[in-house]
Amino acid sequence: MYRGRRFLTKRGKDTKQSMELEFMSQYKGDIQEGEVCLNVMFYFKDNRKRDIDSHLKALLDSMSGIVYEDDSQVNELHVFKEIDKDNPRTIVQIL
Repeated sequence: MYRGRRFLTKRGKDTKQSMELEFMSQYKGDIQEGEVCLNVMFYFKDNRKRDIDSHLKALLDSMSGIVYEDDSQVNELHVFKEIDKDNPRTIVQIL
C-alpha cells in the first residue's frame, strides 16, 4: 500500500492472472447476480503456518467478472483448511 492505493508485486499479478485463467477454464455457468454463498476448501501440501484470509482475498478477487460481477456479492462464506501432501488444491463450491 502506498498513499491508500494497493499495488501487486509481479508475482502477485502472475498468481492472480493464473487463478483467473483457471476459473475461466473450469467455471461454465453464467455470471451470478445477487447474493452469492461460497464454500472454499484449501488443501495445502504441508503444515507451514498460513493465513487463509490472504489466500481467500486473492481467490475472491480472481473470481470477479467470471463467477460474479464483484466480490461484494458474497454474503456467506465457509472456509476450510486441510493438508494433502499428494494433491494440494483449492475447491470452490457456489451455493
